[in-house]
Amino acid sequence: MKTFSIFLAMIFGLALLTAFLAGGYFLFKYIANLFDTLEPQVKTLAIIASIVAFFCAAIIASGLKAGSRNSVSIEKAALYPRLLVLWSQQLKGSSAGEERGADSEFIGLEQLLALHGSQKVIAAYMNLRKLAGQEEKLGEESNDLLKKLLMEMRADIGRTELNLNKNDLLDLLLGRH
Repeated sequence: MKTFSIFLAMIFGLALLTAFLAGGYFLFKYIANLFDTLEPQVKTLAIIASIVAFFCAAIIASGLKAGSRNSVSIEKAALYPRLLVLWSQQLKGSSAGEERGADSEFIGLEQLLALHGSQKVIAAYMNLRKLAGQEEKLGEESNDLLKKLLMEMRADIGRTELNLNKNDLLDLLLGRH
């Protein structure tokens, strides 16, 4: 059965390659026919310039698309650390006066999170916030939720290393020795 599926995959791949090459040939012929009224040297230059212009436009479009993704990543990279620092201070047991002053900062950061955060980061954040509302449950469960939030934030900004020790990351975040 496996040999048959490999055979079918090879046939499909060859058919796709043939279709791609035929499409390229017909595109080239179409462009060449557009310039039939020109002299042969000018026609060759016009065809080459058309193809170069097409590929340049494709490269510029992909660069603009990547640039717009990077600008969002920059905003996330600025938001996530501030939010994690506030949560780590709250979970370490800051004084009540500092927490009241941080409420307005939490609200502002949560608004930015609603705008820039991914679905997984927002879900992990909401789980942590719900647990924080139940003061008697703070402890190991809140540490687990903070670890999950930290890993989701790292994944959202493109850091997807698999061999990280989540407890070490949490210790770094909370300033534990």
